[in-house]
Formats: sequence, structure tokens, C-alpha cells
Amino acid sequence: MSANLDPIIYPIFFPRGDAGWHEQLEHHPDQATRVRNRVTLSQYYNYRLSVRETFNPIFYGKKLFQQYAVDAYVKIEGQRLAFIRNNQNRLRSEQYDTLYEHVNNAANNLNVRPGRVVILPSSYVGSPRALKENFEDAMAIIKRYGKPDLFITFTCNPKWKEITENLNPGKSPSDRPDLVCRVFKMKLKCFLDDIFKHGVLGKVISHVQKQQSLISAEIPDQTVDPELFEIIKTCMIHGPCGILNPNSSCMKDGICTKKFPKEFNPHTVATFNGYPHYRHLDNGRVVVIKGNQGHDCAHVLINESLDHDEINTYLDCRFVSAPEALWRIFEYSISDMSHTIIRLQVHLPDNQRVYFNEGEERVAIDRAAQRNTHLTAWFKLNAEINEARQYSYVEIPYHFVFDGKNCKWKVRQRGSDKVIVRMYKVNLTSEVFFLRLLLLHVKGAMSFEDLRTIHGTVFNTFREVCYRLGLLQDDIEWRNTLTEAVATRMPKQIRQLFSIILTLCEPDDPLHLWNTFKDYMIEDYIHHSMPVVLAEQTALRQIESIINQSGKTLTDYNLPTLDQLLDNVLENDDGDIQVFIDEANRVRPLLNDNQRNVADAILAAISEEPNNENKHSRFFFMDGPADCGKTFTYNYLIAETRSRHIRTATAAWTGIAATLLKNGCTLHGLFKLPVPILETSTCNVTPNSIHGRFLRQVSLYLLDEASMIPKHALSAIDKLLQDICNNKFPFGGKVILIGGDFRQILPVVKRGRPAAVVESYRRKGIFQWLLKLGSGTLPVKPEDPLQGCIEIPEQCFLNDNESIVEKIFSGAEEADYTKRAILTPTNVDSLAINEEVLHRLPGDVKTYLSSDSIETDDHNEIYNFPVEFLNTLTPSGMPVHCLKLKIGAVIMLLRNLDLKGGLCNGTRLMVRALHNNYIDGEVLTGVSAGNRVFVPRVQLAPSDSNLPFTLKRRQFPVRLAYSMTINKSQGQTFDK
Repeated sequence: MSANLDPIIYPIFFPRGDAGWHEQLEHHPDQATRVRNRVTLSQYYNYRLSVRETFNPIFYGKKLFQQYAVDAYVKIEGQRLAFIRNNQNRLRSEQYDTLYEHVNNAANNLNVRPGRVVILPSSYVGSPRALKENFEDAMAIIKRYGKPDLFITFTCNPKWKEITENLNPGKSPSDRPDLVCRVFKMKLKCFLDDIFKHGVLGKVISHVQKQQSLISAEIPDQTVDPELFEIIKTCMIHGPCGILNPNSSCMKDGICTKKFPKEFNPHTVATFNGYPHYRHLDNGRVVVIKGNQGHDCAHVLINESLDHDEINTYLDCRFVSAPEALWRIFEYSISDMSHTIIRLQVHLPDNQRVYFNEGEERVAIDRAAQRNTHLTAWFKLNAEINEARQYSYVEIPYHFVFDGKNCKWKVRQRGSDKVIVRMYKVNLTSEVFFLRLLLLHVKGAMSFEDLRTIHGTVFNTFREVCYRLGLLQDDIEWRNTLTEAVATRMPKQIRQLFSIILTLCEPDDPLHLWNTFKDYMIEDYIHHSMPVVLAEQTALRQIESIINQSGKTLTDYNLPTLDQLLDNVLENDDGDIQVFIDEANRVRPLLNDNQRNVADAILAAISEEPNNENKHSRFFFMDGPADCGKTFTYNYLIAETRSRHIRTATAAWTGIAATLLKNGCTLHGLFKLPVPILETSTCNVTPNSIHGRFLRQVSLYLLDEASMIPKHALSAIDKLLQDICNNKFPFGGKVILIGGDFRQILPVVKRGRPAAVVESYRRKGIFQWLLKLGSGTLPVKPEDPLQGCIEIPEQCFLNDNESIVEKIFSGAEEADYTKRAILTPTNVDSLAINEEVLHRLPGDVKTYLSSDSIETDDHNEIYNFPVEFLNTLTPSGMPVHCLKLKIGAVIMLLRNLDLKGGLCNGTRLMVRALHNNYIDGEVLTGVSAGNRVFVPRVQLAPSDSNLPFTLKRRQFPVRLAYSMTINKSQGQTFDK
């Protein structure tokens, strides 16, 4: 680079032609060091742009100054990138081998010569690789400490007095970007010091009651605090959007995605895992907004090319402004973290990462062979120190420090609270990926062979070990599950297990599984002298009756079909009508007056054909608190209608309530409701389908748990029945009995305020029911600013040193554990309590690990969410990654496995045996109590979550059931 470049381009800044930077420019003798005595380009421009008492024409250049700053930084960046481009041979390492292989494969596919591969390493600040490393470091912090509590943006205000007071007359802040950068840097440092050193926001998260002292969303009084009013008016007003500006960038489907305008709120209210609702008083103050600022937008045209030049790609998408140029020239940091991130190496035996110059491979290999890596040093540490064997590879840095000079781990003396550990990411299809999976879970390994060993058996590859531990997904698992189950000689349970595998596990070849294990599934029929062909048909019929509940048939799985039509399966299995006649005659005298009146009204309505006169009198609602006999009335109506050959369909919102009804199912299963249910949702049933014909032939629908049913679900059912019955009568003219207890809970609305929860229900006036229990009205504190809270009696609270687990389960016999439960509002609390109760139970713990992934074809998206991060997630309705169980433990199903068999979401089981591929449990609740069931691992995905991706988890669909959410407890009965 010529020293005359700057004076030629900017003669007004250098009127005497002063020489600029050149490669031989040296430091002043007092500043020179033994390592470096020449001035770098960055140091030169930093010197040029320093503020001194002498006149500097550059600071008076206005826009020319901005151009000079940008040119200066572009030179610095260009020089660094040129060095990287010209020294690609020094970047050769195992890390980039897969990249070279990818380019070569692409060239072969196109029948052309491979182009040049130019790598921009992660050591270059601001490069895509560096940003990805920073992202992974941030994800490592989130993995350990959870999602951030505060997301703070700190924006420079060009009207700060520190900026305006130092401007020369006639100058604007844009004329001095250097001044803007320096002031912003100082204020940012003071702000961070206030948070991290002086504890302005507290050392830990603030209590909810104190949040409004930190944050409020209101316009201040202009007369009391004019400066703050002007700041809020200038910098903190959203919009305009909505009907005033429907084209605003925040608008989607006619609604502001930021939920503006916000409702007035007297106090700040926050919930776990929900958006906070800041204090927003109706103080009558308004601000007039004259316009809106459009969002920045850039279009990048991507052209496919065989060459892989990361430097050109980086430069082609680069935009440098004067403030950024000066920020980088001044060498201010563009990222920072509170913790030290330790990045652990992962490599196969004798395949550690080695950096080398071309032609010096042998020297590099010999040097690497004499030095331990993080991983090999961990093996050596476990062999020498027993205490270290209790930790996995990713846990060891919290207790030991790696001595880079001697390549060994030493006991950590301090600072473990400021350390975060993560492993480097690797190719998802390579053997080293499976090694990485094992290093996340295996403790105390002393060699690579130890990692390939399970219970004394040494496997050939790390992949095989991952499969054995359940960390990977493979169709072989279902064959292993059935192989393990057939040893029990329980054909009915094996048929049920096979049905569950079909509906929830998505096996690749169901017919092969049937042919392999059908002899074990028909063993009980053969034992009763049934012909083989008939035994197979009977077994298939039972299998089909289970998979029908998921809307599937045998043909969907390429299994042998039955001789009879599916219509016979969907019809009510009336069996011996006399049984139902006897049941109805036995129960009717036991009905009280209210129950008898309900039954008579329902039966009378069924006997009438729907018409315009009675179309509004065929919808019945039965209300009553728990244990008042609602289910007793339902079951009487079922027996009475079936004895009269009247088709009746029974359903409840939750599976656990459905098991209390004869032939009960969920509303989702009966009407094929979608998930989630929206205002525009429709049922997935066509009028001429088999299921549509079945619904048309039903005369009475019994729907339980009315308080849980969202209004959009009832609306979808109404439209469906009108469609299949081809009329406009409410619910197609069918007789509907809907019942429930509104003294319990309303539907769940994600992050919804109380008003939104009530709005989601079909009756807005039901809010008053929530404030009434029994015959009385709970008092509301008149001074309560939240307008709706009630005072909880002191006897409901525990002392600070008292454990709720000790309070409920203290002194309980093992059999009593099944009759007690702790209810919590959130899943997080219930998971923690369940772990504590499990620790109190006798016996050994068996651990089951899940296989986690995300549903996407984008490999970049997969790399953004490493497996160890996915393992930490437990969305609502999902099992945990690390499932710990004991024989005798009480568990709860998290999915509907077989509704007719009493296995639904919420069913409680007692663990009788823990096998590698299935759990043997005994049903504790419902009409199937006492039955044994085999529960396999299944493929799971949350129906609704706050995640930006779809999590796929293969795990046993169960949780410990000593503590559960209030929603899950609906329909359950406990002694305490």
C-alpha cells in the first residue's frame, strides 16, 4: 500500500502531501517492543483520529470525514482479509476436511473441475464463523441458566449533552461519528457497570412486586419531568400502526405483532415463561406522532457457484457505515459475555485436530502425538483420580482446569461459577458425532474403548452404543421392543403394544413386524383351539379397533385386511341388549330427582325429530360440582339408550375424564379436531366418509368437561354436524348434553390475561362463577389494585423451612403414595417435586435417555440447535430427556395410547417392571384399573410450544405422577 494514497485521495485533509501509512513505518523508540516495532494500519488510523488540542482538519470534513473513516476501515479489513487469502495453506486442519470433500463431490456431480476453496476462519471478528461461535457460546449459557430474563437494547441518542456540548458551531452529530462512538462507548460501560458491578437491578431476578419500580409503560407528566417526557416522546413511542398505518412493518393479518395498543394495567404483572404486562396507567396523557420510520431493507441476490470463497461472500454482503468503521478502528468490542466459555475438543482416536503448513504434515503429527488433548487428558484424569469419574466430559471443567502447558487437568481452586462449557460441533453424519453424543452422558471413561462398552460388551462403533442407549432413532428399536415383550407370553398386551407402535412410532415396515411376531400375538386364541386363520383375523380386528381411534386402518400400514367392512367396527358394540336393559333397570331407581329430570328430558328430546320449533331445545347443559353424580347420570343414559338401540357417542375434553365414561373418547378423537384450535378451524371429517356416516347416525352426544372446552371447538363441532346432517339446525339437530363443573378451571390461553381466558370460553358471563365456590362468594380485597385477586388463608401456606413433599408424603406407606398428589400451576414445579418424591422411594433408579432432533431439512438450522440444548427442553405435555424411574413408582401417560383400553393422556400407572425397550405398568385409574400394559418409546412432538422449531423426541410417553398440574388433575381422585 502506497504512503501517498491518503494525500492523493484527500488533499484537503493533507494539503502538504504528508505521507500516510506504509509497511516500514515504525513506532517511536519509547513505544517499540521486542515483539513489534512497526506500526499496524489500525494503530495508524487510531492515532490519526485521536482528539488533541491541535487543529485536525479531518474533524471538520463533515461527510468527507465519514468517507475517510469508512475508507480507513475498509483498508484495515482488506489487509487482514488479504493475509487470510494468501495464507490458506496455514489454515489446513481436520476442521475443514468436510468442506473440501463437499466441493469435490459437487464438482464430480456436475462433471467439472473443483474450484478454489477459500476459508474465512472464526478467528476473524465479525465473520460468519465467528458469529456462529458466539451464537453457540450464548446457547451454552442458556443451556445452563435458562432463557434470559431481560432483553435490553441500549441505543445511542445523538442529543446527549456529552455529544452536543463538544460539537463545533454549525456541526451536527453526524459530522462527528468519532465523538458519537466514544460517548456511546463510555455510556455503555457505565450502564453495564451499574448492572453487573453496582447491582442496580439486583444480584438475582427481581420480585414481581418490584418490577414496576424498574419498568413501566406510561407517558410521564410533561410539567413535572419535561426531559423524560421528551425522551419518551422521541425514542419510546411505537407506531403508528393498526388502522392508522396498516402497512407498518409490525402488522400481520391486520393485527400488530407487538400487541399494540396495549391495555391499561394498574400494576406490572409477570408469569413464568410468559410475557410481562407492564404498569400502564390511564393518566390521560397523549403524544401525537407525525409519521413513522420505515424499516431497513436489503436485497441480496444469491448466485450458485462451484467455487467456495467465503471471503468474497463476506465482502459482497458487507455494508460499512462511518460509526461502525470508527467503532472497529478504535478496536471496541462488538460482543461480550459474563462467563468464560470453555470449548472442548471432540475427536476420534488418533484423529485430533492438527494445524499445519503444507509439507510439514509429519512434524505436526509427531508434535500432536506427544501432547494430550482435552479429551485424552480427561481419559488420563479418570484413570488417575477416582473423584473425577463421577463427572462427564462436559462437567469436568467445572471441577478441574486444563493446564495448556503440561496438557493435563488440574483441580480447580476457584471461579467455577463463571465458567460455561460446550463441545465443538461436528458433522452430523460422521462417527465423531456419535462420540460427541456419548461424551454428553457417559461418566468416568478411561479410554475410547470404555466409551464403546456397555455392561462388559464392547461394540465396534460409537453409533452402535448410541443406539443401545436410546440416543438415536432406528426402526430396529421396534423389533427389539417386541422381541423383549414376547418373552412375557402375554398376547393381549403384545397386540396392544404392536398397535401403539403402529400409531405412534411410524415403523418403516409394519407388515414385516406383523409377520415376525404374529404367532406370539395369537397364542391365546390358538390355546383355545381357534383355527390359525380365524385367530389372525381376530387379532387383526383387535389391532384395528385400537388404531381406528387414531383415524387409521389396517390398509394404512399395508397389513392384511379383514373380511368385514369397517362400519361394523365403528358401530356401538351392543352385545347382549339384555345386559343394558338390566343395567338401566338397576340404576334408574337410584337416580335422585334432579338426575331423573335430566334423563327424562334427554330421552324425550331424542324421541322427537328436529324441526324449526324445537331446534333450540335440543341442547342441554348439566352443571354440578364434583361428586354430585354427573358421571352416574351419563352412564345411566348410555345404558338406557343402548338398550333401546339408540346410538350414543360419549366424549370428554381430556382423556382421563373419557375413561370414566363407557366407550368414552376425547373430543379431538370423536370429531377429529385440529391442534391448535383457532377461530377458523374445521373438523377433519367429510360427510361421506365412514366416520362421517357414523357421526350422522348418532342420536345423542354426551360431552363432559364443559369448563375445559374452548368456544372455537364447539363452533367447529357445530359446523361439522350441520355439514354431515345437511341442515342448518344447531349441531345438525342432534341432541347434545354438555356437562361440567364451572367451579373448577377455564381453558388455558397461552400468555393470556384473565380477560383473554374468559373470552376464549363460550360464555363470557362465566367469569363470576370463578369467584364463587359452593354456595358462598369469596371476598375480594377492596384495596386490591389488581382487581380480581382473593386472599389466601394463612393455613394454606408452608413455613420457610417446611417442605411440601414432607407435608404430603411424610409417614406414608408405599401403597399410600398412589393416593396422594401435589398440584401445581406449572409443569416446572411439578417436575422438581416428582424428582424429590422419587428420591424417597426404595429401590434402584433406571434411567432412560431420549433421542432428540428438530423437524427441518435445513442443515444450518440443525446446527443452530445442538442436541445438548434440545435435551434441556421439556415443553408442556412432553416427557423429560432424562427419565428416571423405579419399580413401584407411579407414572402418568402423556399420550392417548388406547382409549377403549383405558390408556389415555392422564392415566396413572404403577411401574411393575422396567425393561430396556418398554415399561410394564399396571393401570390404577378408570374402568381398566388392574390391567397390565406395555408402554414403548414413541415419537413425540409438542402440539403447541413457544419454540421456533418443532422438537421431535423419542421417549417413553410418561412422567412421574406424584405431582401434576391442576389441569392434569381434572377427573382424578386422591385421598390427600
